[in-house]
Amino acid sequence: MAEKVYVVFGATGHVGAVVARKIAEEGRPVRAVARSAGPLGALARAGAEPVLGSVDDPVLVRRALDGAGAAFVIVPPYPGPGIRAWQDRVAGILAEGLEAARVPYAVALSSLGAQHGSGTGPIAGLHTLERRLSQVPALSALFLRPGYYFENHLEAIPLVRSAGMSGGAIAAELRFQQLAAADVGEVAAQRLLALDWRGSEVLELHGERDLTMAEVTRALGAAIGRPDLPYVAFPYADAHAAMVRAGLPEELAAIYVELARGLNEGRVQATQPRSGATSTPTSIEAWARSVFAPAFRSS
Repeated sequence: MAEKVYVVFGATGHVGAVVARKIAEEGRPVRAVARSAGPLGALARAGAEPVLGSVDDPVLVRRALDGAGAAFVIVPPYPGPGIRAWQDRVAGILAEGLEAARVPYAVALSSLGAQHGSGTGPIAGLHTLERRLSQVPALSALFLRPGYYFENHLEAIPLVRSAGMSGGAIAAELRFQQLAAADVGEVAAQRLLALDWRGSEVLELHGERDLTMAEVTRALGAAIGRPDLPYVAFPYADAHAAMVRAGLPEELAAIYVELARGLNEGRVQATQPRSGATSTPTSIEAWARSVFAPAFRSS
């Protein structure tokens, strides 16, 4: 009997690309689903079956899941209008597709704070995803809840270049969980290859250590030869206005400000203890040297 395929949605993203590549490297059959054709080429050369399409297409999702033994599912970023309604719709499409295809295992990319249905910005959509997948009969779902991605700090590059600082609505000295997206992909791939859980399970991922935005900014600065690079915390209204001036839609800017408020007010925080299982290896210093600095130099 042919081996069941692993289906990876978001297979060209920061997390999904690692998941798809790691499973393919183990010689397991992978179906890689993504919205952009170009990056799928590298996965196809690694042995994955490329599928071009979006998770908001129920026909494509159902077809992609046909014959799957396990899936990695995400609700990807969405810049269009009606963000929360779109997230809820995608969560429903994924749940219905998994149920229709009788997929026995899924790893879902969620987030710290997903236990809350509101007050957490885009994370509220992941609350819906967890709830919908938990209701799928016979599905064993592992919900990965990582903290704040280091990759979010790449958005600071224009401000660093233009103003000699980083900044945002998150408090400068708030200590919270931050991590590299690649480490999340490693954990997801390991668990998918092991299929070592039953029923619904939550695993938080806390990074190498808790960090403040001020500490992160100093590490980023050190990697680009600016060790005294400052971080400035903006009032919520000013942060919203700055994002809109930078080109973000009003709705998306408001959702990002709500995320910052959720962090500052403690709604988005770890609930599991730090341990070997919840910690990940990449430090902010290593990430700044290997990812941030090259991106800064090429910008």
